[in-house]
Amino acid sequence: MRALLGLAMRGRKLALGRAACRQAAGERRLALVLIARDAGASAERDGAADRATECLRLGLDKQQLGSMVGRDSVAILGVLDPHLASGLLAIARAAEDLPQP
Repeated sequence: MRALLGLAMRGRKLALGRAACRQAAGERRLALVLIARDAGASAERDGAADRATECLRLGLDKQQLGSMVGRDSVAILGVLDPHLASGLLAIARAAEDLPQP
């Protein structure tokens, strides 16, 4: 997951934080929203504002998620590329032992 998030970050395919996710959702560019386990309920509501976008609460805390994208802390991030999103979703589901769709 770290490698794919790093590639997405370098390719400017991530929206970091609530404001960036809201903006990307408004532009219909979000493919996936990842939420840290210790993010507040409002972060999940913000991520779910665009009902067509899948939201996934991870087992990572804000510091762990932030470290994957070169930040101190990130509660919510949006993936803008659908191919990266499907790869990240498959990895997250396998790591968290979540059901496949």
